[in-house]
Formats: sequence, C-alpha cells, structure tokens
Amino acid sequence: MQLNQLRTFTAIVETGSIRAAARRLGVSQPSATKSLRALEQDLDTQLVQRHSRGIALTPAGKALLAHARAAQAELQKARAEIDELAGRARESVTMGVASIVGAWLVPPVLAAQRARSPESAVRVLEGTQESLLPMLREGAIDFAVCLRLEPESTRGFTVRNLARFRLTVVGRKGHPLRQARRLEELREAHWIMTRPRGAGGALEHAFRAAGLALPASATECDSHAIKIALLAGSDALGLVGRPMLGEASVRALLEEIPIEPPFPLMTVSLYTRSDTPPGPPVRALAALVALQCRTILRMN
Repeated sequence: MQLNQLRTFTAIVETGSIRAAARRLGVSQPSATKSLRALEQDLDTQLVQRHSRGIALTPAGKALLAHARAAQAELQKARAEIDELAGRARESVTMGVASIVGAWLVPPVLAAQRARSPESAVRVLEGTQESLLPMLREGAIDFAVCLRLEPESTRGFTVRNLARFRLTVVGRKGHPLRQARRLEELREAHWIMTRPRGAGGALEHAFRAAGLALPASATECDSHAIKIALLAGSDALGLVGRPMLGEASVRALLEEIPIEPPFPLMTVSLYTRSDTPPGPPVRALAALVALQCRTILRMN
C-alpha cells in the first residue's frame, strides 16, 4: 500500500465518486481509477462497489477506511511537528462540534482564536456524537465537543466535562401548539431530531421518562442551519439549547414552548484521544472552547 493510494481511496469515499475524488486531488479520473485498482490488487480484495448513484464500501473497504484515515492523520501530525521544529509551522487544528451547541459556541471561540493567533488555521466539522467520536478515534479530528446524555463507555478517550445547559422545545412563531405545557400534548407533532432513533437522544429520553412512545413522525437532521430552516418553515417542533434563544436570528424565527417539567440538564464534554496527547495548538484551542462554553452558559 502506498500513501497516495490511501489518499485516493479516502477521497473517493468522502466525495462519493471517483470523478469527484479526482477533482479534489487535482488528478485525472483514469489516474484515480488506476490508483484504486492498484490498491485493491495489492490487498487482493474489492474495496468499493460502483453503482448508478456513486460508490458503496464493501466490508473490506469499511475496515480499511478507519486505518487509512488514522495513517494520514498521523502523517499530517508528523509533518506539522517537523514544520514547527524547522520554524515554518502554521497552527492547524480540526475540531468537531455537536450541532446543538456549535451555533452558539463556535463563533466566539473562533473570534478569540483569531485574536490570539491570526495565522492559525481551524477547521470545524458539525455532527453528532455518533459521527464525531469515530472520526476522533480515527484521527480525522483533533478533539470533539459533544453532549453526554447518559453514562456511556469512554474507552479510548479522555473526557473533560465543561458545563451544563438545558434544552427546550421550540416551534415557528405563532405555532398552533404554542400554548401546550405538557410533553404529552406534543406527541402527535412532527419532530426534528438531532440524533437517530435508538441512539438515546434527549427527545427519546424525555418521552420515555414521561411514559410516552417516541413520536412516529420525526425527521433526523444533524445540521443546525437546516434544522432551524425546517422549524421556521413548517409546524415541526424541535429542541435547541437555551443559549440559542438569545440569538437574534433564532429569536426572530422561533419561539419557546415551555414544557413542565423542563428537560434535564445536559453535560457539554470535550473529548480527546487518550493514546495521543494533544499538541500545543490543540490544547490552546480546547482551552478557548472551555472558557467560552462556561462564559456563555453562565450568562444564560
């Protein structure tokens, strides 16, 4: 296996097609195809299956993907360390953040980061705990900020609890159910869920605690921007963190439906890999995340 073959393979998976991967890598489509075929021949197995809508990973491809991402991440860290020793380093950190906290946490963090280190490069990936923690384990991101909803296995991670906040039900301005005050009054509504069914999300916990079945009508969406647009343009309901209600753009579109009893407090936690101590740039950005998280939630 060669590094360029692994790079081509991961690009094909992430873009969904050989053509798109070739564009990303700046190579011809035949060159990308040749690289993939050489990798499959070297491993003596098929890694991807081609179909009309793109590609799908085989079981062998899924197994290789985690190792390919980890290998590239380690090489990237080695290059960054060498650049630092040579005096030509540019700070670069990739952080993953849960969509339900990212909208109110990331902007002040990046503003503080620019003030501290204007030349640094930060990449932010939005997702859920289910999508971000595997990426952290593979080395594709440097740390993740997620919600801890219940006791769970943290094997392989160092977890630092930052603060706690409460989720609340919201709907569009003038929502027909805006006078509801009990969760059971909302069980027939269409809901926008951040975490998938069966993943132990906050909505699932709340309905279970109230002795209610999870609503049959629900859309799963882990993008904050799309979620807000869906809520503002329909009669769907969803959960947002209370700090979001202080945002003018959200307050102009949505209103709170205060449910009793209120949803339980959620814990915002910062995850890093326990087998890979974070370098100075990662520690510095993580410290800003912790500071801003406590500041914002204290204000709310």
